[in-house]
Amino acid sequence: MNHDRTPTARRRVYAVGLADATGLGMYLAFSAVYLNQAVHLSNSRIGLVLGITGVTSLIGALPIARFAQRHGLRRSLCWLFLARAASFVALACAVNLPTAALAAGLGGLLNRGIGPLVQSVLIGGTDSAGAVAGLARLRALRNAGMAAGALPSGAAVAIGEQWAYRGVMVAAAAVFVVCALVSRGFPGAGEVKRPVGRRGAGVGRNRVFLLITASYGALTLSAILLGVGLPLWITQSTHAPSWSVGLVQILNTVLVVLLQVRISRGSEDPRRARKMMLAGGLLAAAGSLAAPLTGLGRGVVPLVAVVLTVLLMTGAELYITAGGLSLALAHTPQERRPVYLATFNLGFAATTVIGPTLVSLGLGLGRPGWFAWALLFALLGLAALALPTAPLPECADRTAEQRPVTT
Repeated sequence: MNHDRTPTARRRVYAVGLADATGLGMYLAFSAVYLNQAVHLSNSRIGLVLGITGVTSLIGALPIARFAQRHGLRRSLCWLFLARAASFVALACAVNLPTAALAAGLGGLLNRGIGPLVQSVLIGGTDSAGAVAGLARLRALRNAGMAAGALPSGAAVAIGEQWAYRGVMVAAAAVFVVCALVSRGFPGAGEVKRPVGRRGAGVGRNRVFLLITASYGALTLSAILLGVGLPLWITQSTHAPSWSVGLVQILNTVLVVLLQVRISRGSEDPRRARKMMLAGGLLAAAGSLAAPLTGLGRGVVPLVAVVLTVLLMTGAELYITAGGLSLALAHTPQERRPVYLATFNLGFAATTVIGPTLVSLGLGLGRPGWFAWALLFALLGLAALALPTAPLPECADRTAEQRPVTT
């Protein structure tokens, strides 16, 4: 019996994924408020710190994945979680712009790098169906963790005292220390150390995989439109009740937690995964067409339109995530999963950087902006049908020739 694949071992990975998301949620839920109220930074300086965090998160993902492939996933995760804990302690002690920028920059450097390593541990040694199901459960748990992390942040804002703000940062650091300790007992299946160097083996030369990543990243603009664009539209251009802004996030989180695993079933078939990306694009287009309806009338009508838009956009998010990740896995050599998953996750990371600006431009156009989004998502969904389903021959050859060194 392979003890690395027991339910207990998998539950340990799920627990770390949930705890990691909870710790991140504590910070992300009120990062701007913390920097303003606890560190006393102006709005412009807050923007600078958050910008530094975003840039370093893009820079750190691939070097971290390569480091983990060379030194082992378990050992690397332990040290990375401890480094993240240190960055949060530093953030809790920040008193001015330089100290806040340094702490947030270090935390940002790790933000996009740890997640793919946890994913790689979870699906190490599993087939496509097992990988798809496991990653879907992990994503559902991470969404729940992000929501849970917002609770202590909300309590700190309600208290409004320095000790409360900084206490949340220290609590998040403690969560990451626990993650580091638990990750030492992670399963060793799929551990890869010192991967064989070979010309053309890099992910940068796998053009089909990069095309899938780019297609996925473009389609995930629908998530930015839902999380940023719709709340702004509701408050600025509709008579929907103000509490419906909070409803957008709550309903989206609940639906993702409840439906991600179910919708992901069967997506291990690359052809079905491709159709799911099409369905996601069309649902996002429908959601974009429904959003302007929130500006019609008062009372129940705009509220119903808000709920309809959230349902369509969340459905798009679920199908795009399941289809995009499954299609990417079909083009990923098992022994290079950490680097490939880190690259794939950069598709959405880049979207989070450019997406808010594009959303703002669309909102400035009013209803025609929503129609333009609908056209874009429909075209992106149709374009996804042209993505290859079969792995590249060179990827298949590498998988056959190279064997991971397990620990």
